[in-house]
Amino acid sequence: MTENEGNPYRGVLRQEIHVIRRLYPVFRRYVKDRNRIKKEKDHQFDPKIEYNGKRAVEAFIDLGPTFIKLGQVLSARPDLLPNEYIASFQRLQDDVPPEDFKLVKPLLEKNLGKLEDVFEEFDPVAISGASLGQVYLARTRGKRVAVKVNRPNVSERIRKDLYVIRRLLRFARGRIDNFLYISLENVIEDFSSRIYDELDYLKEKSNMDKIRKNISGREKVIIPRVIEDLTTKEVLVMEYIDGIKITDRNRLMEKNIDLQKLAFHLDLMFIRMILKDDLFHGDPHPGNISVTEDGTIILYDFGMVGRLDGKTRDSLITLYVGLLSSDADLIIDALLSLNALSPAANRGIIRRSIEVSMAGLRGINPDEREVREIFAIANDVIFEFPFRLPRALVLYMRMSSLLEGICMHLDPDFRFIRVLRQILYNEGVLNTFYSSQLKKFISQSIISVEKGLELLPLMKRKLEEENGDARTKSSRFVEISIFLGFSLVALAFMYRYYELPSLILMAAAGVGFLIALIRRK
Repeated sequence: MTENEGNPYRGVLRQEIHVIRRLYPVFRRYVKDRNRIKKEKDHQFDPKIEYNGKRAVEAFIDLGPTFIKLGQVLSARPDLLPNEYIASFQRLQDDVPPEDFKLVKPLLEKNLGKLEDVFEEFDPVAISGASLGQVYLARTRGKRVAVKVNRPNVSERIRKDLYVIRRLLRFARGRIDNFLYISLENVIEDFSSRIYDELDYLKEKSNMDKIRKNISGREKVIIPRVIEDLTTKEVLVMEYIDGIKITDRNRLMEKNIDLQKLAFHLDLMFIRMILKDDLFHGDPHPGNISVTEDGTIILYDFGMVGRLDGKTRDSLITLYVGLLSSDADLIIDALLSLNALSPAANRGIIRRSIEVSMAGLRGINPDEREVREIFAIANDVIFEFPFRLPRALVLYMRMSSLLEGICMHLDPDFRFIRVLRQILYNEGVLNTFYSSQLKKFISQSIISVEKGLELLPLMKRKLEEENGDARTKSSRFVEISIFLGFSLVALAFMYRYYELPSLILMAAAGVGFLIALIRRK
């Protein structure tokens, strides 16, 4: 919508004034802090800047649901927020007092019909309230169910808020550097499309079904079943499964649940979703995870999900390997492949920044590295050399940060690297990765060989002119040399990453092809 179209929303001007009053001081402090950090060569964590981050979070909470969701998105943007701000924004929970049931009941009945005709029991006191919806307990068809419903007029509220946000962003243009403006504009546009997905419970049901299918038989986890004929775009009815909140350490220990194993398996489950599946749960905050009395994990709320294509997943594995091995060049290659760094960036400066950031980790056993230290490295480099983060990577970083907080709460000695090594080395992820890389290598090699062989007729004619009858041996020598060169490289690659039988088969096939080539000559 453009300014020329006018403002179709009643009350928007008042909302705009309120937002300006709350956000302008926040934005002014943020720009000042950001510029100061960029000028410092060796910036240290500053409590004063952290305090400014806390004040920013307070403003976002005061401004309501849309801004709470936006703050959660920004908590995973180290290219935009300093570490001190991120520390505060990551604590921004989606916990909002529920609406009055008198306002919610008409929406429920519009979608389901009279409540007394659908439910044997319905508790009008919500068991949880989030920024976009709230959940009630009920009973239908003899079963206890959870009824999730949008907040009344939430779509209209979001539209008004987004209109104001875009207006303020246009006002800021010319007053901030161009990169920051473009990055914020991209964030707002992506956020504007994604937030409506979370309002659509038919999409959430689809996400639940896909993830349940992906992890079936692999994970010890419960995903509630949806009652399809009672689910609409605005209302989601699913089986109610009672559990202990994942952060309630005392109750978990009372049930003799091993907290160290729970933390390990929780993180492993999410990392498996990232590296093995086409869809992952993107919002594992404590309100969305419970545990049964026998230690089984229960997952809720599948409105925020992420997807990784094969290329992004391979690049992420490369980044993991680089972090594990402290290989700055591998890290840079992965960030470039993820479109996380501009190809025009000064590679030498970036490498030096990574090496300096990782200096504090040198000499530490890899098993003792915590994920927050690893991400602090990434955050330092990202903030100094800004880029546009792909949406899937943003959700991944948010997911990882939330998950690490839970795991560290359960087990203060939790180490992300142990989980990473488990899935990379013990579950075949690296073998799959290397197989994919080998296929690409062979494909590229074949193309290179074909291009090389295209030159042989020219070389042949040249040899005929210079050496007459000697050209047969010479041309044959050239062809064989080219083939052997590529074969040796391929065999060396397979020797490095594959077992001996595979190597022998590949070598035998190569020898056979070489003999055929010689005989043809």
